[in-house]
Amino acid sequence: MTPSVDLPKHGTSVIAGVIQRLSVSQLKRHKLCPRAWFFQKVMRIPEPTTGAQQVGTEGHAQLEHFLSTGEDVLGTFARAGVHLLPTPGADLLVEQPLDGEPPLTAGGIPFTGFIDLVDARRLASDGVLRITDHKFTSNIASNAAIAEQLADADTEPGLQMVGYGAWALSQVERFPGLRTLELEHLYYQTRGQRLAASVVATVPAEHVAHEWRTKVEPQVEVMKAHAQAARAADVPANYGPACGKYGGCPFMAKCLTGENKTMSLRDKLLNKAPTIDTAGERDAPELPAVLPPDAPTPAPVQTAPEVAQATEQPAPKRRGRPRKAAEPEQPKGEMRVLFVDCIPTISDGPKPESLMSYVDTMHRKVAEAGGVDDVRFAGSDSALGFGKWRGALAMAARAELPPPGAYFALGVAQSELMQVIVEALEPAFDVVVRGVR
Repeated sequence: MTPSVDLPKHGTSVIAGVIQRLSVSQLKRHKLCPRAWFFQKVMRIPEPTTGAQQVGTEGHAQLEHFLSTGEDVLGTFARAGVHLLPTPGADLLVEQPLDGEPPLTAGGIPFTGFIDLVDARRLASDGVLRITDHKFTSNIASNAAIAEQLADADTEPGLQMVGYGAWALSQVERFPGLRTLELEHLYYQTRGQRLAASVVATVPAEHVAHEWRTKVEPQVEVMKAHAQAARAADVPANYGPACGKYGGCPFMAKCLTGENKTMSLRDKLLNKAPTIDTAGERDAPELPAVLPPDAPTPAPVQTAPEVAQATEQPAPKRRGRPRKAAEPEQPKGEMRVLFVDCIPTISDGPKPESLMSYVDTMHRKVAEAGGVDDVRFAGSDSALGFGKWRGALAMAARAELPPPGAYFALGVAQSELMQVIVEALEPAFDVVVRGVR
């Protein structure tokens, strides 16, 4: 007889660095990114509910009612898969809890949660038990798992289904003679054509037991160690695809800006060694933020030969289009020239190119690092919120200058992004000429 386990009477998963309870969802979150799990379960940072989650919640409720009672309350998404469901009946285990007697455990920690559907109708005759998890997804073709993944606890889908299979193996008295498990994901498409598809991995009971023992149990031991970390920075983060999965990690802003972070927003933007400009000066390791709007406007750099001979101070901004005599010669070698709100007339050599594509590239880089689509609309919980995107964008521009050559920037006053980029680049350009449009 398996000894009983006293389950916690509250919903807190981790108390004082000790894991009180687990779930297959926690296993999946930790597998995807240990630090995201730390934010969610140890630091208990709330995460918002998305529209996709709401669709899934409603669909699961409809399927639970239908399979339990036979009453057709299915919505358009769930109805597409009705032909793949077993006939409703009281013998089906619908929304089966994992914390029954005995509960599923790993490393001595009990699991909570529910299995969508357990069908034992073939158990007596064939020793087969089917375990089904309903999945609502925008696109079945691109998002559905394959059968091999459902049987492998090293994958996110398999971690879940192997866990459900391990629960079934612990229910010796309920499922006598269990030899084979059918682990099924039943997908319902929520965009475009109403479709449904079943993916099933058929595996022997021994396979599930081995996967749980050799892959899940060791992961739980790692989770125990991570739960005792004093700081989020002490828990590894899985930067990369995990950050953008499922619509983006809800903890990205905290991850990028947290104290003693392993990889900050600055680290993401300055992902290369400091550069050497044409004057041989190293970029400063600490880059100043963009000046506030009411700060004095810094004088542009003017190094044209005639200006350099007249004074050692930068020339003041001039109104109107630059006089033809003041236009610098076509840049040679490694020079960088910037024309602001004006386009020079150059008869020979390559023409200046627009700075717009460079601005767009820098914006996309900062937006991606900060987990937003447009830095100008970053929320208060973002690392780029409250105007901090300006300093981040300027920092990215200084760290990754455009190639040597001549550039023009038009409509600077009408573009916040262009304003920040131009102000950041001026000190690094050999010649900056301004006009008034």
